[in-house]
Amino acid sequence: MKKSIPLVEQYYVQQKKHAEKKIPETEKLNLQLELAKEVLNDLRVYIRTNKFKDSDEEIDFFKNIKPNIYADFIFYNSLLKYHVNKPNTTNSILKNYFKNELKKLESKKRRNLKFYQYYKHNSAFLDHVYFLRENKQLDLFSADLSIHIDSEFYTSHDTLAAEVITYDLLTNFYKTEINKLKEVASSKTKNIKSKSPLNWTASKTDLIELIYALKISGAVNTGHINTKELVTIFSSLFNIDVSNYYKTYSEIKNRNTERSKFLNRLLQDFEAKLEYDDGI
Repeated sequence: MKKSIPLVEQYYVQQKKHAEKKIPETEKLNLQLELAKEVLNDLRVYIRTNKFKDSDEEIDFFKNIKPNIYADFIFYNSLLKYHVNKPNTTNSILKNYFKNELKKLESKKRRNLKFYQYYKHNSAFLDHVYFLRENKQLDLFSADLSIHIDSEFYTSHDTLAAEVITYDLLTNFYKTEINKLKEVASSKTKNIKSKSPLNWTASKTDLIELIYALKISGAVNTGHINTKELVTIFSSLFNIDVSNYYKTYSEIKNRNTERSKFLNRLLQDFEAKLEYDDGI
């Protein structure tokens, strides 16, 4: 039976707490990155003082435990770099950026395809070569200089195992971001398609006069709506761009005669209609 390591269990509990925090994304990623770094250092010390009981336990540590935490470290570091250096550009260019990142990941995967397939299929016939520190092929497989500094904490392929896990994490992240951009584009298209069939054919000044009258009278939401919201709603409803509405209201207010000109005309037209209908 594989040995349970308390600090690893605590690591995942703490990472979950960080993930649930309502704080800016970069701040959250910094916390997650620092935690992964701390636990990796703690594990380095742990295996010096707590010897593995057999090769199976050592293989499990370097094949599963360490690579998953190291993958988190690489993943959070990559996301932090992305959020700090995120291109401030159009959604189309941003989508191409994500696609290029996916191509880079795929290219890296192809360079180590056999091991990727071995690890993803959970094969075990070469575990004694890949995940035991006594393996003398260590220098042959890895270019990571830190291995030579502390060979007790590395095998020939545990870092590569972490990269396989990171590949999936980053691939899912970039694909999710691409889907988000597609949803935004789809929503915009939908809004265009659902354009109101109504068009305001009187003047903008007439519309603003009507909007203020509705607002003041309490005819909409008993008056519990601000003028800007009403202007936005009517602009969308009647396919008209209404700007500087407050300035227009001031001009209406400063009229020398008949300040409620449009409303008066509405009243006259309506009364004329009523009188006409009475005579039929």
